[in-house]
Amino acid sequence: MMEGGDFARDRISGLPDPLLTHILSFLPIEEAVCTCILAKRWIKVWASLPVLIFLYDPVDNLTTNEYRKLEAKFLLFVRSVISHREKITLDTFKLTLLNAEREDSLGHIFEFLCCAVECRPRVLSIQISVACTFFDLPDSICTCTSVEDMSLWFVNYDPLSDDYVKPRSINLPFLKKLELGCMHLLDDLMRMLISGCPILEELVLIQCCLEMNLISSNVLKKLVLKDCVFGGMEISCPGVVFLSIEKTVLVGGGITLKNMSSLTMVDIFLKDSEFEDTIDDLRLLSGLSNVTSLKLYIISPDTMKLLQADIPNCPTLGNLKSLELGALDFNYDWDLVVCLLQHSSNLKDLTLHFYQQNEEEFQGEISFQDEYLEAVKTICPGKNVKLDEELVHNQDELLVTTAKIIIL
Repeated sequence: MMEGGDFARDRISGLPDPLLTHILSFLPIEEAVCTCILAKRWIKVWASLPVLIFLYDPVDNLTTNEYRKLEAKFLLFVRSVISHREKITLDTFKLTLLNAEREDSLGHIFEFLCCAVECRPRVLSIQISVACTFFDLPDSICTCTSVEDMSLWFVNYDPLSDDYVKPRSINLPFLKKLELGCMHLLDDLMRMLISGCPILEELVLIQCCLEMNLISSNVLKKLVLKDCVFGGMEISCPGVVFLSIEKTVLVGGGITLKNMSSLTMVDIFLKDSEFEDTIDDLRLLSGLSNVTSLKLYIISPDTMKLLQADIPNCPTLGNLKSLELGALDFNYDWDLVVCLLQHSSNLKDLTLHFYQQNEEEFQGEISFQDEYLEAVKTICPGKNVKLDEELVHNQDELLVTTAKIIIL
């Protein structure tokens, strides 16, 4: 057993500074800074923190004056930490300022970002929600050669306004992941991003207005478009393995997938749009020749018709193992189902999501090769969906499964 004095020994303070700062980096920044009052040994330990994460997200139901006081206190704290921290390399810098009320907040943020970039962070994340028409992003952000992972969000900024983020140049030679939120992106800016980020592997665009005709890259491996608005755009990325187009609205044009030879996982969910009657082209199927997993969910009847028109372009889907389709009208959308099943000879898992437009009872049959199919799931809200399967022999064809879907 240890003697009584051993219990009181401060073993943590005896650890080397790099280990102490690593431990402190897991604490909220406010708590990490407060360790300076523990003892003289701790006064400057926090000043070497490799991770700085600042979060301002006030509670609801405060008065305007209370919001402004809290915001001023937050900005003062950030300034104090940045000014007293040692000028050494940062691993991570994240600044989140939501529901800002003070008009001078953007000027402070500009200053903080400039200071952060001087410390050459590896991860840089900025999320700003402030009532403004335009935020002047420091040029140094787009030329920070140390950054490998960057996230830029301007939450309350109107992506449809005529004010765009317009960096003079982009030079991010080590950037591998980029996430942009609530931004207005044009062709010129996209070309600057692709050329200025030579090893960019993952591009995530969320709630953005994509006023451009082309996303083209030979190095991208993952592309995510979520809650975006765009139209008439071609995606040509031969290295992309995963593509997600989620809850996206098409305006004035469709989507064309081209040169997508490495694409194996696809998740597409197209929303309804009042402008869909202006869309004249939707070419998705031709880019799916090597996919192994496909989720295709379209809730707009008009967009579904465009997808039906793309059926002649459907290639052989010899690698497809998992297929999920919806939302299907069980009275009209069988051509698409039949096409994909007939082109997918190695399919193992099939999921069909139906919706009902009327009360008419429907019973139909589809035939497809079933050499590998292991699981079939049908979903129809408010209806009992029964799937009957029987193996039949046809003199002119091989054994096939006749799948009879009955809506009860």
